[in-house]
Amino acid sequence: MNAPFLQPKYNLTQHDTWERLYCRQRDMLDDKAAKLYLENLDGMESMTESSVPRVSKMSAELKRATGWGLEIVPGLIPVDDFFFLLASRRFCTSTWIRRPEQLDYLEEPDMFHDTFGHVPPLMNADFAVFMQRFGEIGMALQGRDDLVVKLQRLYWFFVEFGFVEEDGLPMAFGAGIMSSYGETQHAWNLRSDLRKFTLDGIMSTPFTTTEIQTGYFLIENIPEVIREMNEWFSNL
Repeated sequence: MNAPFLQPKYNLTQHDTWERLYCRQRDMLDDKAAKLYLENLDGMESMTESSVPRVSKMSAELKRATGWGLEIVPGLIPVDDFFFLLASRRFCTSTWIRRPEQLDYLEEPDMFHDTFGHVPPLMNADFAVFMQRFGEIGMALQGRDDLVVKLQRLYWFFVEFGFVEEDGLPMAFGAGIMSSYGETQHAWNLRSDLRKFTLDGIMSTPFTTTEIQTGYFLIENIPEVIREMNEWFSNL
């Protein structure tokens, strides 16, 4: 899929909105986010608080780090296209920025969620491997909706709303937490009630996209998730 979408120019209000979102969220995450997220976020040259970043520059920096790139899309895309992009080491991002009055709630992900939330973890080698393999398995299961739903639940509770263990402590990691002020506060308050990761547990848990989460999973390490996902796929 090579959609000819280009990134627009942004006005001062949009740049200001980006700066407000970035600074507010970075402060909130300082003692709550996993180091593998924060260290990559803080180390990025192509994404800072000063202005809306250029997708091409972020993509180039990501390419140098883990061989991944970014693909501009107009919004939510079909799941088969999403799997294809991931298998090709490309992550999709929109380019629209929420309005100032939407700082705390969006029905559909904007560029802040897609980049601030998702790009820093892709700078991590283990997570980059997981995402590519996730896409490959998704492509192999096209048309098997019952199994695709299970993959979507893994993505939701790990990539979007997962916690990871660091130095024996649960730290927030998922992009839906990283990019949302309210979700960060809510998830952090529930960290003592995290469910221990099991692939069967995650794949058996329904989720809703329209409400704040009521429970979260704790992942001990990413290679273990990859191993269990591969084992699940090989046993189908």
